[in-house]
Amino acid sequence: MKIRNPYRNHPQWFRGNTHTHSTLSDGEWPLEQVVAYYRDRGYAFLAMTDHDVFTDLAPFSTPDFVGLAADEVTVRGRDHIVGLRLHGVVEPFSNDHQRTLDAIAAQGGLAILAHPNWSWLTVEQCLAWQGYQAIEILNGVCNYLEYNGYALSWWDQLLRRGVRVWGVAADDAHRIPYQGAKAWIMVNAEALTAEGIVCNIRSGNFYASTGPTFQRFEVDAGTIKAWCSPAVEVRFMTGAVNPALRLRGDALTEAEYTPRPGEAYVRIEVVDAQMQTAWSQPFFLDPDWRP
Repeated sequence: MKIRNPYRNHPQWFRGNTHTHSTLSDGEWPLEQVVAYYRDRGYAFLAMTDHDVFTDLAPFSTPDFVGLAADEVTVRGRDHIVGLRLHGVVEPFSNDHQRTLDAIAAQGGLAILAHPNWSWLTVEQCLAWQGYQAIEILNGVCNYLEYNGYALSWWDQLLRRGVRVWGVAADDAHRIPYQGAKAWIMVNAEALTAEGIVCNIRSGNFYASTGPTFQRFEVDAGTIKAWCSPAVEVRFMTGAVNPALRLRGDALTEAEYTPRPGEAYVRIEVVDAQMQTAWSQPFFLDPDWRP
């Protein structure tokens, strides 16, 4: 069995938000104030994803902060796709998700399906689309507004059906500070550059969080190992209703799991004493692989 480890264990992890809003669309704060809010809280990168507005935050970049070029494209009503590392606005294609994904790809961008639960997207719809690299497994503002910001079961349904897609947590903040700095991703990159951040999101070298941290991941002799900040629970998820392995303690800082035959992937959840969570990306398993 070949275990595909998405993590490279570079020395640095960079915290960032891939989905937020300003007065350029329906946010309450102007662009400059939103950028300052995240930068002042130690964020290393930010994407401004106003609705159907292309915004390049490169002018705000400094040695310790990177602004990404992005757009949140409306496909229909509540259906939105975030495009990162774009070169210009993406035309909204009414009711045509695949054309939107193709347009983002044509610019060399990275596509994230936004708030799938809030948009009432079906798994069957998404199985037919190609070209998205990630989905929002947690959208903070949707949880704030309608309690449906989590899409973990939706993610597992896609993974079980063979879709190799990464999971993102994002604020989607419209009202700051109430909705800001609540959910983020941590990207493992050699250096803090826009290209490096997006490249490592594309390859799955990041994790999502509302609090806890991962330090590193390893695959050793068929066993997946992870090191994390102190946790009260670590779960290894393989798509079943219950975790394949659940560890509990007062300050767990490492855990490991050896996948069983028939499992298609393993992802790791870490929960801290404040009931905040971090989610690894899936380790995909290729059972027919031979060295």
